[in-house]
Amino acid sequence: MIDQALYENMMNHISESRLEKILTVSGERTRYLALVLSGIFYTQNISAVVRSCDCFGIQDLYITGNSPSTHINKHVAQGAYNWVDIHRLTDKPEEQVLKELKEQGYRIVVTLPESDAVSLPDFDLSRGKTAIVMGNEKEGISEAVRRAADEYLTIPMTGFSQSLNISVSAAVIISELSMKLRHSGLDWRLGREDLHDLRYRWMKNSVKRGRRIEEEYLVRLNHPNDQAQDA
Repeated sequence: MIDQALYENMMNHISESRLEKILTVSGERTRYLALVLSGIFYTQNISAVVRSCDCFGIQDLYITGNSPSTHINKHVAQGAYNWVDIHRLTDKPEEQVLKELKEQGYRIVVTLPESDAVSLPDFDLSRGKTAIVMGNEKEGISEAVRRAADEYLTIPMTGFSQSLNISVSAAVIISELSMKLRHSGLDWRLGREDLHDLRYRWMKNSVKRGRRIEEEYLVRLNHPNDQAQDA
């Protein structure tokens, strides 16, 4: 947990209106839901998903598989990468990433247009923390990811087209599930220490010299005698 004195020092460098925004938005963040992008090919799709995660309060986005690039397009993401925790794990086997998520208490729910998949409106969030896995634009979900799934999820469609762009699918799913989560009686908000640390990081991201301010404060904190001699 971030030291309270360090927290308050950073808070002194931020405007009142910005601080109020950080406190409000962070109170709506969740780790009950997480999103996993498996081998996404186009960086603009990844960037659009980052923006959707921010809009709908999803704090954790995992990028796995053979994504050719995890670069975030700033014009598409609109600064959302400052507020979402992006875990770039393309150097790990996907099976290992999903195993670790399960160890953190997540059930692995893979999006597939399967007949035995649960329709999005019927999805039951009360069964525990959920990591939604979405496949790439060309080949979809790999066999390894399919085997790791605890459940399948599908978006019901009634048109001639029976597929959506990956970033649109992600937005539809997390919009629906985040709204359902907020109207449930589930304990979906961040814990006290997690919330405290997140607010600090957001304050640091909001200040032009945030990292430098932190470093200078830590120097003063760890070397008080040097400061006294300078005076």
